[in-house]
Amino acid sequence: MSSKTRLVPAELRQRTEHSCDRCKSRKQKCNTSAGQLRCTHCLKYGYDCVVTKPRKQRLRGSVEAYSARMAALEGLVKGLVPEADLSSLQSVQSVGRALGIPLPDGAAGPGDGRPPTESEGGGEKGSEHEQLVHDRQGQSQYIGRASSYFFQMKLRAMVSPGQNGSIRQMHLFGPNPADRSLVSERSLDITRRDMETVDIHSIANSTSLDRHGSAASPKAAPRHTDRTTVLLIVRAFFDRVNVDFPVLHEASFLETLEAWCKSPTAADHVWLCSFLCVLMLGRRHCDIDISDEQEERWWLQIQMFLPKVMFTSSLASIQSLMLAALHLHNTNSRDICWTLTGAAVRIGFAIGLHRDDIETDGTPLLREMRKKLWWTLYSFEQLQVSSYDRPSAMNDARHLPGPPREGILGMAANNLPEYATWCNRLATLLGAANSLPEAAKSDFSGPLSPAVKLLSDLTSWNRSLPQHLSMDAIDSMPPQFQRILILLHVQYHYTASFVSRYALLSRFTALSGDSTRVFSGSLASISDTCIESGRQSSQLLLKLDSINNFNAVSWLDVYYIYSSTLILVLSIICDVTQDKTESATDTRQLLGDCFELSSKYLSDDKVPGTMRRWLTIVGELQAMVDEFTNAHDGRNSGPPSGRASQPPIRGANKSSSGVGMHDSTLNIDSGQYRTDLSGTVLEPILASLFDPETTADFQFPNLPSFPGFSYDYSLPHAGPTESRAWQEMHWEEISDMLLGATESLT
Repeated sequence: MSSKTRLVPAELRQRTEHSCDRCKSRKQKCNTSAGQLRCTHCLKYGYDCVVTKPRKQRLRGSVEAYSARMAALEGLVKGLVPEADLSSLQSVQSVGRALGIPLPDGAAGPGDGRPPTESEGGGEKGSEHEQLVHDRQGQSQYIGRASSYFFQMKLRAMVSPGQNGSIRQMHLFGPNPADRSLVSERSLDITRRDMETVDIHSIANSTSLDRHGSAASPKAAPRHTDRTTVLLIVRAFFDRVNVDFPVLHEASFLETLEAWCKSPTAADHVWLCSFLCVLMLGRRHCDIDISDEQEERWWLQIQMFLPKVMFTSSLASIQSLMLAALHLHNTNSRDICWTLTGAAVRIGFAIGLHRDDIETDGTPLLREMRKKLWWTLYSFEQLQVSSYDRPSAMNDARHLPGPPREGILGMAANNLPEYATWCNRLATLLGAANSLPEAAKSDFSGPLSPAVKLLSDLTSWNRSLPQHLSMDAIDSMPPQFQRILILLHVQYHYTASFVSRYALLSRFTALSGDSTRVFSGSLASISDTCIESGRQSSQLLLKLDSINNFNAVSWLDVYYIYSSTLILVLSIICDVTQDKTESATDTRQLLGDCFELSSKYLSDDKVPGTMRRWLTIVGELQAMVDEFTNAHDGRNSGPPSGRASQPPIRGANKSSSGVGMHDSTLNIDSGQYRTDLSGTVLEPILASLFDPETTADFQFPNLPSFPGFSYDYSLPHAGPTESRAWQEMHWEEISDMLLGATESLT
């Protein structure tokens, strides 16, 4: 037997198995007699024989070898981070936290068995308690600390330190869409009767139903045959929805549709669920008058098919779940959208979509469609993760296949060369931003800070784009390529602002009353990056509207304009407070153009509830900025002569959507900011939201009117057991905190 593996019998061992604290402090051997619970020393003197101190770690090998290894490791760290302080264990831990590197549990130091305390840098959990928020069903939902909700709570504590954060309500986490109390019994009975024979007549009835469920007159109803109605809606879906959210293969879907029209009883229920979702999404893009009763009927049929979809592990099931999730996302049910997206991810793992090297049966078309669907699902899930700050179900880069071959999919004519490759790379950068460690999301110190490194990667992505995918190539592209190219750069600026928004919030915090706080140069430059990305994104979206390609009905164009508008508002507040008149005026002109765009689409009845809420907030932000700037100018020039002394800038820069369209880079320069925001008009606006008693004493600004929407400035008081409800606790809705809660929209 080898000497290294020899075990010494217990009765012959000389070293004790463990030493009690008393013997360890006296540096004496701790002997315990057989059958005794205490050692000889503690038994003799009546001490409690306890072991709380960790066992001494013995070095295996020579001390010289360990010293050489430590010197080499310190040299590596110094080479990567020259400014790193490695003089003590605490400083090494600080370097690790600054870089977002999790340190092993044994890094607490010798002779210290307790876990690191909050003051020793163990984390921020002691200062920021996580809590659940309530949806409109009264259920609790988790929203992460890096989400919009906690951004608002930080601002709330900054403006009104005496107020404590309380659990709020998420109005975009709407009522249960499967609740039968929301639908009429008449529609439910019709669906049950016809479920066994779903055919072309039950899907598209040539006699439309009006809002009251009665047959509409022939003059009011469009004269389409059942087949023509369906084909028009399907065509609208593939022209306007599937190009942004590529889930279905058009030729394969139309082939199955043709077979279903001839033999409706032979259709698969999973495919029928996808088909009904296509009708739900596509009908908003066509001029056919689809009654509320008919749409309600479609949704009830989708609900009845969903159990079969959930219990089937197939590519078609993932397609159905994704289409249903998009519909729910657009109709005030983003929480259910999150659930269905997660189910689609799990089914994708089950059928191996995450493995690029797996051997699969089927045609080359099917193999490429698997890749395309997985990338679409990944991008959609990462957008939701960035909004909620929840853990991603597919954040491992090893689970991402290569880009699909557009030629096999028949999509080469609709996409630019290499577009899919660069779009997928950008999606992985957003995924990397979502995966940043908690402590690294708000830390921009040093060139190797994960956030700074990610901004550098984004800059490299932008600079490495082929010429035909650059921003300068937009105007020279055919109309069918302009939208996808503009959205590519909008997504780039969204990701850049998402990574850098902590820096902009730090600037806002520094201007909020703590005039002794110095805003560092790196934070100043990164906050400028966030502002520039917000401006560029707004200009691109305005350009998208100018070429009649803005999609306010089924895709995230409204979400992007909404997110960039929030950045513009914070930029204006900071610029006006610092008397940067020229910069503030330009940004206000851009904000005015965004307001014109939002009011334009709010008048469209086909815009769904989620988009309508976001568009409404843009108008409220515009009015708040007008009031803020007018009050600031009046205070600087003497008593204001009236509210209209400086008319608001709305749509003054009609050409802004086509100017300033250049490739932006993320530079890091130096600068100092010291300003006090206290005493401005923003303070009573914010305070009125946190103290209901001040609402009656403060005059809210005159807000613009929107079709079908009325403002309610009353702040609901908390009931006996529940807190006052807020609109939507997201970073994108800091406007709710600045303006006040509004009535929820449907």
